[in-house]
Amino acid sequence: MVISPLLIKKSIKMKNLTWIIVLLFTISTLASCNDSSKKTIDQTNKDSKIEQKSPTIKRVDAKAFKAEIDSKKVQLVDVRTPGEFAKGHIKDATNVNVLDNSFITKMAKFDKSQPIYVYCRSGGRSMRAAAKLTSVGFNVVNLDGGIIGWSRNGYKFLK
Repeated sequence: MVISPLLIKKSIKMKNLTWIIVLLFTISTLASCNDSSKKTIDQTNKDSKIEQKSPTIKRVDAKAFKAEIDSKKVQLVDVRTPGEFAKGHIKDATNVNVLDNSFITKMAKFDKSQPIYVYCRSGGRSMRAAAKLTSVGFNVVNLDGGIIGWSRNGYKFLK
């Protein structure tokens, strides 16, 4: 019996094709096992994140802000400079300057389990403070419009 070179080529191609199929099947099986364990870990991480609520920033107008700080004892922080604070601030506010490099260190004395109520002159710096505070785990209530909005609504502040 004579074996033609064409038949030999076909046979080699079939063996190679078989090996390639076996190799691809093995790789896909291993990859799917790896992916499923990863999905389990990712799902576990996702579930734990659901249980731990992300810190939030709640922006409220002067009326809502006043109602909240009048109705309960809150952590009220004026994030303006000490000079601005001395010219006038909301009663019971603590001054912690957001522009100070030690802002986060100074805020560490506050209770993360309770929201921090923040304000500034017009709302910009207090939003910056709110972003910094949420990044370290605080929930924040920001006075929209700052102390300018507060006084426009006829609310008093201490001088």
